Amino acid sequence: MKVFLSRPLFDTQLLASRLEDAGITLITTNSDDICPIATLLEQANGADGLITHTEDNLTAEVINQLPASIKIIANYGIGFSNIDIEAATKKGIQVTNTPTDEAFHATAEATVALLVSIARQVPALNAERRAMKTDPAPSFKRPTAVSIRKKVTGIVGLGRIGSRVAKMMYHGFDNSIIYYDLYQNASLEQELNAEKVPLKELMETADFICVNMPLSEQTYDLVSADMLAFVKPDAVLINTARAGLVNEDALIERLNKGLLHGAGLDVYSDKVNAITADNVALTSHFANFEKEAYTAMTNLVIDNLIGQLTHKKPVTPVNSPLGR
Repeated sequence: MKVFLSRPLFDTQLLASRLEDAGITLITTNSDDICPIATLLEQANGADGLITHTEDNLTAEVINQLPASIKIIANYGIGFSNIDIEAATKKGIQVTNTPTDEAFHATAEATVALLVSIARQVPALNAERRAMKTDPAPSFKRPTAVSIRKKVTGIVGLGRIGSRVAKMMYHGFDNSIIYYDLYQNASLEQELNAEKVPLKELMETADFICVNMPLSEQTYDLVSADMLAFVKPDAVLINTARAGLVNEDALIERLNKGLLHGAGLDVYSDKVNAITADNVALTSHFANFEKEAYTAMTNLVIDNLIGQLTHKKPVTPVNSPLGR
């Protein structure tokens, strides 16, 4: 058996070694760049599976060109919106992802780290000092931080990541928790006295807005221009989920006009190049970039591949294909 890895992982040697022990040969490229679709399709010939990253855009057109030998697409990431699940299911290809506890914890910690950084004006203060040769003179006319304690945190998506953010903000900073979700989280409501509210109310009320909801057709542009218009001018917005959840044009306009205290964005498009506001942190989809999370994700990718290719029982399937 053979699988193709579209781009080296955090620990490709661990991947190769464990697969080899299971009788599976790993083929990969030496480039750290996003794999061209033409290369992926070429390497898929004769392979039994693919290991993809969330940056690999496997549309229905691409999936329909995959050879019949491909039995699994093992996505390296919590999300899988980069893969046309319906097309894969119709073609009988199993799709898996890597929703490890370590990855959820890492992303939640990154969300709170961004929130604290923006609230305390760290990006703006850093930019100010780096533009000078000495410390600026003390002045009460300079922009001030906003306190983090005893505020209202609004979580857009109180799932496995959002719930961890809520716990940290509640226990660590004595914040009240409100949330918007498609489903009710009764256990968190009881534990944290969290309140489920309409999205408009969350936008109007929250001092800190954390976007942690999966991207889908139903949630695309959820934090729309209309919704952003309700946000308080001294609020902080953090997005560690997917860029498509937040209307970037409206967000950038508010930031540049000084109508937000700041924003921390781990996911975004090239539109962020138009941001002129200083109190903004861009972290390039690195929210779960830590040794523990990536090791756990690597092991889960391996377990999914071995499970599907040897027993037709992947650990974390995201679809139920027919004919395999």
